[in-house]
Amino acid sequence: MNKKIGAVLLLILLFFLLHAVSYNFIQDDAFISYRYVKNLVSGRGLVFNTGERVEGYTNFLWIILLALFTTLGLNTVAASKFLGLASGCLSLLLLYRIARILLRGEGVEWKRTEDRERERRKQDQENQEGQKGGKARPGPADWLALAPPLLLAANGAFAYWCISGLESGLFVLMILAATYFYFTRERLMVPFGALATLVRPEGALVFAVFLLDKVLFRRDGLKNGLRFAAAYAVLLLPYLIFKVAYYGDLLPNPFYAKTGFSWEYVRSGLGYFWRFLRHYGLWGGLYLLTLIGWRRTPVGRENSTWVRRPALLMIWIYSLAVILIGGDVLQGHRFFLPVLPFLYLFIGWGLLRLRCAVTSEPLRRWLPAAALAALLSVTFFLPRPWLLTVRRAEIGLGRKMADTAARLNALFDGSFTMAASTIGALSYYSEATVIDMLGLTDPMIARHPEEIPGIASPWKERNYNGRYLLSRDPDVIIFSTGMKPSAPAERALLLYSEFRDHYYPYYLPRGDLLQVVFRRKPGDPAANRLFPDAAFANLFNQVMSLESRGLLALAAEKTEEIIAVGPPDFSWAYDRMASLHFLMKNQAEAERFARQAVGMDDYCVLSHYILKALYLARGDSAAAGEEHDKILRYNPEFLQLNADERYRP
Repeated sequence: MNKKIGAVLLLILLFFLLHAVSYNFIQDDAFISYRYVKNLVSGRGLVFNTGERVEGYTNFLWIILLALFTTLGLNTVAASKFLGLASGCLSLLLLYRIARILLRGEGVEWKRTEDRERERRKQDQENQEGQKGGKARPGPADWLALAPPLLLAANGAFAYWCISGLESGLFVLMILAATYFYFTRERLMVPFGALATLVRPEGALVFAVFLLDKVLFRRDGLKNGLRFAAAYAVLLLPYLIFKVAYYGDLLPNPFYAKTGFSWEYVRSGLGYFWRFLRHYGLWGGLYLLTLIGWRRTPVGRENSTWVRRPALLMIWIYSLAVILIGGDVLQGHRFFLPVLPFLYLFIGWGLLRLRCAVTSEPLRRWLPAAALAALLSVTFFLPRPWLLTVRRAEIGLGRKMADTAARLNALFDGSFTMAASTIGALSYYSEATVIDMLGLTDPMIARHPEEIPGIASPWKERNYNGRYLLSRDPDVIIFSTGMKPSAPAERALLLYSEFRDHYYPYYLPRGDLLQVVFRRKPGDPAANRLFPDAAFANLFNQVMSLESRGLLALAAEKTEEIIAVGPPDFSWAYDRMASLHFLMKNQAEAERFARQAVGMDDYCVLSHYILKALYLARGDSAAAGEEHDKILRYNPEFLQLNADERYRP
């Protein structure tokens, strides 16, 4: 490799590392993998909960690599970040090699015969003049081959996920390795395709794309293609045998929990795709560029341009698959990472074509550079504020869940069972048996979901089974956003009388915040009944959103609707009304609703606290003492609340 090219590549790698570190965080889902690693290394097996063999992950090879590093004494979290960054760097280097294969000779093959010959003679002359010490001067294709890795290094989504603790960077690396060998030593594509599949199941789709190109477009013959498919299957056979023997299924449990085929999924996927186009696809312009590349791509192996075709197939087939499965529940364009390198290959191709189309020598040199600079600016700066916002939310979620886990460990002082809709950090920092309300690590919820009409939610993870969840008697149930029922699984719980009657909001003060979980009351619950109308659950979600935005009067109006249409035993509606009127300084109404709430359910701790504040304000210390004793009995941590001025007497 030319020294100048090598120096630029080193700068690109340094830029990528600095870019990735600027997003440093841990994605909550990474803690699910960490928990599997922790259990595997400690001898409990490749399980999420001790004794429960459920494949609740989709990144087998990633977990095995992390377990290896952890066994060697390295910190699991640090190892995941190191592997992610190393994978990102190697991906950039491989992308440069692939870009050179694509662009070498591309700039002359599309021109007229006389122009091709003149261009070739010019390049030969430049190489001969530059040969000093056996090294040729890099040509335009060599320099423009730096554009794809530079754009990928500037891509915030790529940097974001490489530092996240998840397997995304390693998956991209395996895909690019399979791509490189498909163009150079195609038999090696098979083992790297298998490795990509071990990192993520979507690796099978990547291998299928290459096989499709080989059989249909390269015209290598069906027999040759079947040999490749057989070799791929043989390499994966031990893994498949292990899955069936250990977990009893070929497919991972999240496949049942997350995927579906309906218009709702397609609509969600189209929205996910559109956001990606706005951030990194030039509002669809890059996909149009690939269509031009397809029109000019010959069939077979006539010349070097045949390498464009599998890149085109990868872009379009993989993008369509992402749309059909509904996109990703996580923000940050994670599912489109495998598409990005191939899109950027076509930018390099377009820049070289632009250079060849210009006759003026100064323009030939500077116009592609100016276009690349503009693309870099858009790629780096346009999505960055949004990504930083997503990052802040993830950091906040991780800290909140880690703190909640620590408080619950102290509260129960031993083994306990908790159900949650966001299980990452909660499960990793706790030794509790964890029930995933969305079914990612629970086969019953994933494969036997309930269907309750009227449960409206934008969440992609729509599976739930409230009756089964309550039958397991979790000691505590945790919603992802405190008391607000955001996920379908959370809203469905509100419809069950056992949840309303046998659980109560338990407040864990955290700084100036009120972290709310739902704790099980002592004793056996009454017969579980399902309330038929889900409207009140959706209204309760709206009330909590309005209250968080400070729209207290409107929240009170919506809570009145809940009282009118909801179940008669829904004491939490009266509890919220007491809180809302107290915050609006309507003391008479606050006292009325607080009395109604504790009359329906003596575990309404917030209403007891409001009554205590009102009694102290008018000098009734005896009544205030009674309310204090109730709080001490049901939720002593609530009395530690000293930073939230809203509920102070």
